[in-house]
Amino acid sequence: MKKLVSLLLILVAFQTAQAQLCPVFPHPTTYVTSGGNTYFDEVLTINTKDLPTFGEDDLKWFITHEAGINVLFVHEGGQLIFNRLFNVPKDAYSIDIKGKITISYSSEASCFYALQSLKQLIQKDDIGTFLPNCFISDNPKFEWRGMHLDVSRHFFTVEEVKKYLDWMARYKFNKFHWHLTDDQGWRVEIKAFPKLTEIGSLRKQTLVGLASVSPEKYDNTPEKGFYTQEEIQEVVAYAKKRFIEVVPEIEMPGHASAALAAYPEYSCTGETIQVAQTWGVFEDVFCSKDETIDFLQQVLAELIPLFPGQYFHVGGDEAPKTRWKVCPACQAQMGKHQLKDESALQSFFIQQMDHFLKSNGKTLIGWDEILEGGLSENAAVMSWRGTEGGIEAAKQHHYVVMTPGSHCYFDHYQSDRKSEPLAIGGFTSLEKVYSFNPIPADLEPNLRPYILGGQANLWTEYIANWKQVEYMILPRMIALSEVLWFSGEKEYESFRQRLEKFEFPYLESKKANYSKAIFYIESEITPEEEGVELEFEGEKSSSTLEVKFDQTNPAIVQEKNGKIRILRSKRPHLLRFTAKSKTTLGVDTLGIEILQHSTLGQSWIIENKLSQFYPGKGGMTLSDGIIGGRPWNGKEWLGFDQKEIKLSIELPSIRKIDGLNLSFLEAKSSWICLPETVVIDYSKNGTKWKSKSVAVSTEKQRISIKKKAKYLRITVVNADKIPDGQPGSGHAPWLFMDEIWLD
Repeated sequence: MKKLVSLLLILVAFQTAQAQLCPVFPHPTTYVTSGGNTYFDEVLTINTKDLPTFGEDDLKWFITHEAGINVLFVHEGGQLIFNRLFNVPKDAYSIDIKGKITISYSSEASCFYALQSLKQLIQKDDIGTFLPNCFISDNPKFEWRGMHLDVSRHFFTVEEVKKYLDWMARYKFNKFHWHLTDDQGWRVEIKAFPKLTEIGSLRKQTLVGLASVSPEKYDNTPEKGFYTQEEIQEVVAYAKKRFIEVVPEIEMPGHASAALAAYPEYSCTGETIQVAQTWGVFEDVFCSKDETIDFLQQVLAELIPLFPGQYFHVGGDEAPKTRWKVCPACQAQMGKHQLKDESALQSFFIQQMDHFLKSNGKTLIGWDEILEGGLSENAAVMSWRGTEGGIEAAKQHHYVVMTPGSHCYFDHYQSDRKSEPLAIGGFTSLEKVYSFNPIPADLEPNLRPYILGGQANLWTEYIANWKQVEYMILPRMIALSEVLWFSGEKEYESFRQRLEKFEFPYLESKKANYSKAIFYIESEITPEEEGVELEFEGEKSSSTLEVKFDQTNPAIVQEKNGKIRILRSKRPHLLRFTAKSKTTLGVDTLGIEILQHSTLGQSWIIENKLSQFYPGKGGMTLSDGIIGGRPWNGKEWLGFDQKEIKLSIELPSIRKIDGLNLSFLEAKSSWICLPETVVIDYSKNGTKWKSKSVAVSTEKQRISIKKKAKYLRITVVNADKIPDGQPGSGHAPWLFMDEIWLD
């Protein structure tokens, strides 16, 4: 009995210790506090036995400059001791702090990770600098923990790339995907082909604002820059010291405008083109003829010695086949190799690069389009269009990195505020990133080892400077680091509290330009019997939350629970609300507009399966009173990628309908197009129906009806494919819908 009581006490103590907020990011596998702190003396003595050589300079600089304590290296004794372990999991380490600090590690990389954790543990109070007495046992969950940076759309200097690597190192990322070429710029020196940088690294001007806005405007300012091979080696060496592998990307066969501007002979037409000045997908791609394949293999041959890592990325995405279909050289290549179509030709193209890279000791990796036409023998796949491509690759026993746009595109908006810096679109909140799981739930257990891990991608069409890079990655990369590292049960609210208590003060001390979206007031609209209820919620630590609204309108009633009731109205009426909250970072203000109308809060029934990327709030999104606008963030809209979208609603009673108003979005650079037609079926009794069909010509489409009805059915007919000459040509377009109301 005594033993049982003792065991229970130990378990209670352990659970209490586990409940303590952990200051380490990403969260270690095990973190147990034992009470009290270990304070530093004026001099920290560090035993260099078993300390890797890289650790001395790193520790000395950090302890001296960040902690403000002197360092003395000793060969015996010491307050900080290192132990090299063998026959333990790769990259595993432990930290034991109680009076002394003992770090045990299995590899130099794991020692480096231990030091990052140690740095985050160091705190200060009125007494001095200390470490909490604790025990950490840790190792990464996934092998591939990646961050991507596009330097083609906007160029970033060597020093800025190093800053990016520094943030990666702090949060234990180990793969840096360096997107070096695209339509808008070739950013790496190739001595055999000097015009790639002489011509391809310079574009005359850059689009201002969204590519979907007409007429287009340009800044009339040249954008230029490239890395010499010596600078490439400098970055690779810098990354290596932080145990980060640099994975270069040379795009092919698509996204080739910058290269073809320099060497048009490797295109299908041979015509001179410019380095692209706008965004999207372009018809001019590398020709599949042998001369082009030889050219690209010479480029790879020059780059391979600069990048000692295992993987080499060749793109393979968004390659229109328009030119190939009419190109004699491409058609001849198809006949010579008995290829059934242009998709098979792309597979052949990638296979040539695969064989070349394998012969040079490299592993080819590409975007999930390389699955089309047949996956090359040795290729790994980076799945960005959802997880389906990754699942299919795993079924074919190929390794996969999951990087779906739904959770891992950090060029998307991270709040719905109009004050957010301009972005390409989409909505990827911190909480959504934290909910990401690289292993799909429906992937068979025996195939899960093929998932190497995950990665966030930062495309820079609308990211022109380093401060905005920081804003888009912080703190979302911290959430992703925990997804890819921590093997335990994740709990978002605890993560948010840890960020606020430990990491945000650090970001403030470094003057990092990080997003404070988790402090913003949020609004929640829920359906109510005769309309909707609007509720505002401030950040958890806010001291006040004040809401102002138009009380002269009798359709608005503020109830005791703080919710605002908005009733339906026969005629549309725009209402405005303002909420203010005092938070730890100052005063936050949220303004919101709600369109009061006759079907407010009455959810439309949607027959189609909602997109996993843009599900909104289902049918409620079409009647919540919030009008989707620009910049679009994917939160206010429903997205569909199907030919026909079918909706229906039953009104409370028969009423005259003068017109039906529908809201669509057109953003061609993001493959979002207007539908072709809308068919309206209406009925008084649900048995006899009348119909009206209208061609859609604008984002705000009003359809005149002037009939009485109780039942409505809407069929929105989408185009089969995006037309030639537009971004994404040949692919199925996205359709985005929002508020529907009657007048």
